Amino acid sequence: MEEVSELKSVLERVEGRLIAAGKMYGAMNFAVWLAIMLLYYVMLGIFDISWQFNLIYWPLGFAVAMVFTGRIWKRLKRLGRVTGREIESSPLAGILIGLSWATGIVLGWVIVPDLNPGITEEASLATGFLTFIAFSVFAMWLVMAGFSPKNGEREIIPAFLIPALGILRSTGMAEGAIAWAGFVVGLGFSLTVLWYLYSAFKAIER
Repeated sequence: MEEVSELKSVLERVEGRLIAAGKMYGAMNFAVWLAIMLLYYVMLGIFDISWQFNLIYWPLGFAVAMVFTGRIWKRLKRLGRVTGREIESSPLAGILIGLSWATGIVLGWVIVPDLNPGITEEASLATGFLTFIAFSVFAMWLVMAGFSPKNGEREIIPAFLIPALGILRSTGMAEGAIAWAGFVVGLGFSLTVLWYLYSAFKAIER
């Protein structure tokens, strides 16, 4: 009986560490995009950036993020195999997440600015930016929660809720709307990273 109890304890600790690793992977996903976005804002203050630069920077940033998170994902899968638990990603979930972001791009960078909801052009762009992030992350969260209802990925909530709450305010900003929107998104992503890390520590304590 004591051996069974010890085995159960060991398995629970292993599962806790695997869950913690998954939470850390989630945190890194948002952290890398936070770093890419903040670097862009730093460069805005140093260089006179043209729209052509965006066509290079963001695809390059996307590639860097995919390489970074891809390596972390491979390590997470290796950890799962070591502990006897296969970690697999659903191709359908990946497609739906991609569609979420593609739809968000069209909504936030095309439709919303064309509607001109802000009092200035910059305010409309900021509103579109916040709409893009709020919609895309929310849709991604729904997909992830649907494919993993047990975990729910509640940690993602600040990443879309805070930008969504900032949409109305951004429409009335005469100056600095884009910079303010960036800080709002940064706050949401930072809280998501912190929540993921907190969840990771809780899982380790199991």
